[in-house]
Amino acid sequence: MSSSTSVFDASVDFDDLMELIRPRSVMIVGASTTPGTLGHTTVVNVLEHSDFDGQVYLVNPKGGELRGQPLYPTVGDVPVQGIDVALLLVPAEVAVDTLQSCAQKGVRYAIVFTGGFGELGEAGRSVEADMLTLAHRTGMRLYGPNCAGLTMLDPRLGLTFSTEFCNDGRSGQLSRIGLVTQGGGLGRSLMQGNERGVRFSRWFSTGNELDLDSADFIHWLAKDPGTDLICTVMEGIKDGARFVAAAKAAQKAGKPLVALKIGRSDFGKKAAQSHTASLAGEDLVNDAVFAQYGVIRVDDLDELLDVASLISRVGVRSLKRICVYSSSGGAGVLSADKVGEAGLSMATLGPGTVAEMARYAPSYAALTNPVDLTTKALVDPTLARNCLTPLFKDPEVDVVLYPITSNYAASTEGIVRNMLEVARGGAKAFVPVWMSSRRGPAHDMLIREGFAPIYSLRNTMLALQRISRYAQHVTETVDPRVDAQELPAVPPAATPALALPSNEAQAKALLAHHGVRSPREKQAANGDEAVMHARAIGFPVALKLVADGVLHKSEIGGVQLHLQSDDQVRVAFDLIMNNARQHRISPQAIRGVLVSEMVTGGVEILVGIHRDEIFGPVLSVGAGGVWVEVDADVARCHLPASRAVLERALLQTRIARRLDSHRGLPARDREALLDAMQRLAQLFLELGVHVQSLEVNPLVVLDEGQGVVALDAVIE
Repeated sequence: MSSSTSVFDASVDFDDLMELIRPRSVMIVGASTTPGTLGHTTVVNVLEHSDFDGQVYLVNPKGGELRGQPLYPTVGDVPVQGIDVALLLVPAEVAVDTLQSCAQKGVRYAIVFTGGFGELGEAGRSVEADMLTLAHRTGMRLYGPNCAGLTMLDPRLGLTFSTEFCNDGRSGQLSRIGLVTQGGGLGRSLMQGNERGVRFSRWFSTGNELDLDSADFIHWLAKDPGTDLICTVMEGIKDGARFVAAAKAAQKAGKPLVALKIGRSDFGKKAAQSHTASLAGEDLVNDAVFAQYGVIRVDDLDELLDVASLISRVGVRSLKRICVYSSSGGAGVLSADKVGEAGLSMATLGPGTVAEMARYAPSYAALTNPVDLTTKALVDPTLARNCLTPLFKDPEVDVVLYPITSNYAASTEGIVRNMLEVARGGAKAFVPVWMSSRRGPAHDMLIREGFAPIYSLRNTMLALQRISRYAQHVTETVDPRVDAQELPAVPPAATPALALPSNEAQAKALLAHHGVRSPREKQAANGDEAVMHARAIGFPVALKLVADGVLHKSEIGGVQLHLQSDDQVRVAFDLIMNNARQHRISPQAIRGVLVSEMVTGGVEILVGIHRDEIFGPVLSVGAGGVWVEVDADVARCHLPASRAVLERALLQTRIARRLDSHRGLPARDREALLDAMQRLAQLFLELGVHVQSLEVNPLVVLDEGQGVVALDAVIE
């Protein structure tokens, strides 16, 4: 198998896909002589609508001829070996036998268009398992099933049954944008974005992703010299490690990756599983992983088209300082509202800019931001040209935003034409927003000239916001080619050096072994021992139940705090034991209590790590203590991660602000917290697959220079 290994992760291999994307021979199994059928359309797409000069072999059990090509009754009758791509339009019940024949024929890639597999339930998954076993045994790669195939428009190659392929890429200049979608319907919707000026040049519809998945094609597009930007619509992420490796490849290549991940809600997750038999994944984890590896996440198809269109036109840059230019005062104010709501800023125009506009504008025009030349700009196109020019030269402006509220036919066309003359030569991003429900020549001119409008102020601000954040990420991120600052990944089968803990005392001992200290504490088996340890530690103390497998002790009355005397300690011990019995904790599981010093002051932080079913180890950090579920102040990052990535996650939380000095309160020991986060991450990675989660809550961050203390720890 020809493959290229990711430079980021030696354990992730990607096929080079060249025989699939630039095939020399194609076999269509299920070719049909009946116009309108999928088998007929597929043949027409390859023979007539593609720039394909390789060999084409058609298979139909009836035999005969189609478009001057012989129809072979079976795959075995095709008179050659070593075919690059086979397109299968056959019923699901004969898919495995057909694939077996393809493998014997030496087919390198098989695209299975047919549905009726894993998306329909257990029987379909069983067939998929047989298909995958066959592929692994023979080395043949599978694309699909339940997919719409692939579309390449430069040069043209349609390995698809879509009747719309003949129209793809026929109007306007193609953008250098690649598209990867699991579903065919949403992908086709995006491909028809050419009507609004967004013209994808490559489209891979991957279906159930039995073998090849979205990551394979994202990785290929990252290397493709004909692609500058990658968009994807994902219903589920099949393999987190492969997706991360592909995202890193795109980042290394300087190609933004824009993702619409659907299946966010419980309803959406169920729909995704029934559609593509994929796991949707925990959405908060998806958010964290996407942000960490520079994936621009959008929420719907319109957003994806808007972001892709704008990036392809203006590139990756900060678009935060906005000048609103309008002939409608109301549109200017509404735009300013939306700018503020999005956390962007209204640019402060320089005195020279205002003075230059004043030379031409009527006395009643508004020349501060937003700029309102009133309706005079509609009847005097040169006014717009003269006033726009200084705006595009102002160094304090990133974006000139033009809300077009109405279509006044020739008047609007004239002003748009004059605006485009200025915008083409300007160094600023020009963003027209077409707010009218009526299209017209001016609207079509914007698309024709490469300035695809956005259709709402809300989506405009989202696009500007997302691109600006991505530009900041690119600036702040350590060179992705250098992974030296990341914690080393430990092989999944690693065996822990210490026995896995079954209770808090053992968990804390393991943490202490890795440099994360606990309070002074001792384990006691009875009330007298508890009193003895309390005296040695010094009052006040806390008592906590130690019982194997009991994770949340406070919920069963297993924690007693602020104990000031021998008698209080004895009473607390008896109360904890009685509560444990009432909650039917096995006597064999009960080990006694921990007698612990009371740590006062500091800021309570939660640091937890769990093994996500898609992405593996994920660290969470945020507000800790008993209110953690209520506060829900948590940020996440994927492991392994550098210290800088851990700190960025911490700074996303509200609780992080309490670590700074404020109104006479001392600053807390942020560096010690980051040290502890790194050590806990490393411990979790070393423990490997034996551990599903590790949580320290609370981890008290003391005053600067005094470190942190783990008050509780749970390892599952």
